[in-house]
Order: sequence, then C-alpha cells, then structure tokens
Amino acid sequence: MLILIFVSIIFILSILLSKQIHKFNYYIYALAFVISMIATGEKANIISLGYVALSYFIVVMYTGVFDKGKTKKKLMTVRAENAILGTIFLIPHAYGFLEFYLDDGRFFTSLVPVIGLIALLIAIPLFITSFRFIRKRFTYKEWKTLHKLAYAFYITVYLHLVFIDNSRLLIYTIIFGLFFILKGFEKLKNHMKTQKKLKKKMIY
Repeated sequence: MLILIFVSIIFILSILLSKQIHKFNYYIYALAFVISMIATGEKANIISLGYVALSYFIVVMYTGVFDKGKTKKKLMTVRAENAILGTIFLIPHAYGFLEFYLDDGRFFTSLVPVIGLIALLIAIPLFITSFRFIRKRFTYKEWKTLHKLAYAFYITVYLHLVFIDNSRLLIYTIIFGLFFILKGFEKLKNHMKTQKKLKKKMIY
C-alpha cells in the first residue's frame, strides 16, 4: 500500500539522516514549500491527495510511543521537522479540496470538508509553534499543554478519512487505533510509576 511505503521511507530517512535534516531544516522546508506549490497547480497527485502529508503525521504520531533508545532519540531529533514538513505538504491537499467543495456547493452538506477544515485549523498553531525560534517564547509547560491539541488533530484526521469512505479505511483504522492503544499503555505505565514513587515517599 502506498501510504505504508511513504511512512517507511520517512521513518528510514529520519533515522539515517536525523542530523542532516535537523541541521539543514530550513533549506528542506523551502524545498518542500516549492514542491507543494507546484503540486497545488497540478492535477490529482500523491501530494494533492494528501498521501505525503498523512505519512509525515503518522511518523510524528508513532515517534511519541517508541521505547527509549537510539531509534527514538534520532526520531525525536527531527520530530518537529517532520511535523512542519507534514503541514507544508498538507497545503495542496487542503487548498485543492476546499476549492473543489466550495465550487461544487457541497461544503456545508458534507462532513468530509468540514472535518478536514477543523483538522487544518488545529494544525495551524501546532505548525507555528513547532519552529524552534517560536517555541523558545513559551515555557515548557505552556508549549506542552498547547501541543496536546495534536491528539485532537489525529482524531479529526482519522474521522476525515472515515467519512471519505475509501477502500483503505481498515488500514487507517489499524494505524490510528494501534497508536491510541500504545499511547494508552504508555500513560498507564507512567501513572503506575508515579504511584510507586508516591508510595515510597509516604513510607519514608
């Protein structure tokens, strides 16, 4: 499946070229933006259909649930870069389909564009605050709280895919479902660790 191929490529590049991606991130953003603008003016393609953007967001999603180690460290190094690139590649998809639904007069009669627009609006503050020079203006707690919106973004993206009613829905359900299951286990594990620490403090 195309989406799994793109996800695999991004994962591999993020691991093997994490230092280079991080070092030359703004050059990569500029290149991605140019490619996105070209894709916007073209007919349906892998970028305008949203495959590339979705692949980046899946990598960003799963980076957060990897166990600690060298792989996670490398992925975390470029997590912000991957999130920014995903949003840049989202532009042709959002623009093309919003234009289509508005011209067709079905924007307010279909859940697909409405949910897609909600996802885009959630993505904007996440995109802006993923740039390190902007992130520095926030405290860690403020930034972390804001970026909890990412979960709302993932849910709306999944719902957007559900209402498109495509043949790949099972794959998307497995991808997003597995992520939330793993995230739930991670939260439970961290909660149990916190409880153990509190018990030890109470004993001493």
